[in-house]
Amino acid sequence: MARSKRMSLKDVAAAAGTSVATASRGLSGAGPVAEKTRQAVLAAARALNYTPDLRARGLRKQSTRSIGLIIPNLLDAYYMALADTLSQLLAERRYHFLIASTRDDPDTEQEMLHQMTGQVVNGLIWVPTAPSEALSGYLSSQRVCSVSIVRRVPGDRIDTVVARDRDGSQLATRHLINLGHRRIGFIGGEARFSDHYARCQGYQAALQAAGLAVDEALIKRGPDRSTWGIAALGDLLHLPAPPTAIFVDSNAIMAGVMRAVRARGVPVPDALSLICFDDMDWFSFSAPPITAVEFSHARLAEVALDVLFARIDHPDEVDRPPVFIEIECDLILRSSTAPCRQP
Repeated sequence: MARSKRMSLKDVAAAAGTSVATASRGLSGAGPVAEKTRQAVLAAARALNYTPDLRARGLRKQSTRSIGLIIPNLLDAYYMALADTLSQLLAERRYHFLIASTRDDPDTEQEMLHQMTGQVVNGLIWVPTAPSEALSGYLSSQRVCSVSIVRRVPGDRIDTVVARDRDGSQLATRHLINLGHRRIGFIGGEARFSDHYARCQGYQAALQAAGLAVDEALIKRGPDRSTWGIAALGDLLHLPAPPTAIFVDSNAIMAGVMRAVRARGVPVPDALSLICFDDMDWFSFSAPPITAVEFSHARLAEVALDVLFARIDHPDEVDRPPVFIEIECDLILRSSTAPCRQP
């Protein structure tokens, strides 16, 4: 079967009765075009099933009007909510959106970074897994505007937008302490990631400020997965003196913790108070509803894009020092935390 011809911008212009330049402006929304003419161009493009060849355009202009997002996990509810918001915000700016997952594998991360820059993206939003100086240097050498989100790169060498992880975790732990809990467990992700490291630091700082010793037996760190939440909860409950409250530092881990709690028949909050960093939609209708530290994905997306486009729109300021922004966290009180009932 013969392959059908790919329609070109010249075909659209001929069908709409305009010049190629006018057709281009009508499709992109960039530049003055009469509304009647724009509608004619759009109608012609639909009739011809025209799609722009973004790669060819990018090679010509060194721009595809596209932004890349590299995240650790496409199954994580927080990252998917973030990606959805970024997609909508970029559509409003008439930008295309590319997304890739690393599964927190350094080799995959390096490959994804090279692929994204090879697509001539205008900018990159990146949740780093193994942010070496070599990777940061590579992005700089490619002149790709980049923003690190959620996690930091060494020395904050590129623009960075993260949560106040340490402060938010102190807030959560202090809430449990104020409820009378003294044996407070911590289940979190690996310390090699800046967000998990800072959240554990905040937990420990709150204990120390209250005059409580930091018991390493109560701290469980592992992969940011629900399966780790199941295993870690089991370990904590099998301690000779198990915790009366647990702070979980990620929604992905929290899903496993909740499954394990229900499987074991542990009453929450009567026997165990639970609090989580990240507030997800399902937390509000869980049984019981889960107390959480809110770190708004919508706010993160808005700020990250503002920072990114400040670079894209001012290429002459390439040597401007990187910015570092922390987003405030709020404590959302629900029914999964209650006063400690043990002496």
